Amino acid sequence: MTMDIALIEAAALPERVKGLRAAGSRLAVISAVALPVAAAGEAPAVELTYSFDKDGALSHLRLTAAPGQKVPSVSGDYFSAFLYENEIREQFGVEFEGLVLDFKGTLYKTAVRVPFAVAAPVKKPVPGANS
Repeated sequence: MTMDIALIEAAALPERVKGLRAAGSRLAVISAVALPVAAAGEAPAVELTYSFDKDGALSHLRLTAAPGQKVPSVSGDYFSAFLYENEIREQFGVEFEGLVLDFKGTLYKTAVRVPFAVAAPVKKPVPGANS
């Protein structure tokens, strides 16, 4: 099995996805993780990874988005993406432009709105302290 990870900007996502679809790749999963504040340059951010499979070879498109930032939806090319994108919006606060089926924030009922939008801050080591 091979694996390829490409770091891209959100604006490049539609073109890259269209190319993968034209090549016969299937969308396997879209995952999201809130980055620790220090890893995101002291600003909250969410890392999105779009995983595709073709004949057992995985390829991934990875981008970073701030909560509230608009990321182009890939649901026009891969209809099933609408579920991932609605969930990511509700859980992490990333907005998707052009969703083919938009639940408008009603996919889940949670006690906390956007519960995973910000990861816990990374504890920075104190200079000269022994761990």
